Amino acid sequence: MTALVNPFWYTAAAATDPNFASVVLLLHFDGANGATSFIDSSLAAHTVTGSASDALTTAQQKFGTASLNPTSLGASSADSADWAFGAGRFTIEAWVRATTAPSGFAGIVAQYGSSIGWYLGFNGGSAVFYYSANGATPLLGVSALYTFTLNTWVHIAVDRDASNVVRVYADGAVIGSATIATTFFDATNALVIGNDGLASAGRRWPGQIDEVRITKGVARYAGAFTPPTAPFPDA
Repeated sequence: MTALVNPFWYTAAAATDPNFASVVLLLHFDGANGATSFIDSSLAAHTVTGSASDALTTAQQKFGTASLNPTSLGASSADSADWAFGAGRFTIEAWVRATTAPSGFAGIVAQYGSSIGWYLGFNGGSAVFYYSANGATPLLGVSALYTFTLNTWVHIAVDRDASNVVRVYADGAVIGSATIATTFFDATNALVIGNDGLASAGRRWPGQIDEVRITKGVARYAGAFTPPTAPFPDA
């Protein structure tokens, strides 16, 4: 599939996504306060669940009615081929709000645990993207210093393009990049949102998460872009 090279395809008036067929996870995190079951609006319709400690809150949202408030192990979805990017292109993105500065590891979206695929999140004061070639050894692909303005929504993303350049973004700006031609390991553990799968509440995201989208086979941005101004399209 050809990567999208125009980063400005999205406008507030857009009703459709030209790459929607490649979207393998789309979570708006809308619903009732305290809900622990989350709708995947992608065609894959994965089952995604949380717990009483990892539920929707209607007190905060970037778009819609609610957001995920992970205070323990985060929300999760079972292992799937959709999370295995291999040597291909991909885009992972989410809106995040930090109520305290990330300290140590703070996962946003990851398939990372006893079996390591990849990890998007923070480690101390840096946005990081980890990956593994063998499922056991984590490799630091991109690390970029980033300071949050607390209680403010920020769009965080990572993609890999056809030239194997992996870029990490904050609000559409490239804050770090590296060339990674490695085939990522096809991990067997669950996908986790708001933590990283190592079953530690100390590695959770310290705030809220909204509008999570994973696109497999497409590098949506491949350079600086304007963050979306409306929820991701459902079609």
